[in-house]
Amino acid sequence: MPVKSIIINLYLPLSRSLKSKRSIIKSIIQKVHNKYNVSISEINNNDKWKNATLGISIIANEMPYIEKQLSAIINFIENNYINIEITKIEDYY
Repeated sequence: MPVKSIIINLYLPLSRSLKSKRSIIKSIIQKVHNKYNVSISEINNNDKWKNATLGISIIANEMPYIEKQLSAIINFIENNYINIEITKIEDYY
């Protein structure tokens, strides 16, 4: 059974405080988890206002399904949070 994880680095240019950043990140985490049923968490840059790092893991029967879901998650973040820039995506198998 294949498993894949990715790390997404985000830049939040409109964030003015840790409180506003946490609000945005919490929204992303909740919506992605509810819509795609994946494990997702903020894993780094917890004390920086304008940067966030999310870790996402998924397990499924087939790797093509996993790739499709992760691609959909990236598109979801890009399309629904237009004020956030994805600066880097790293794959982990």
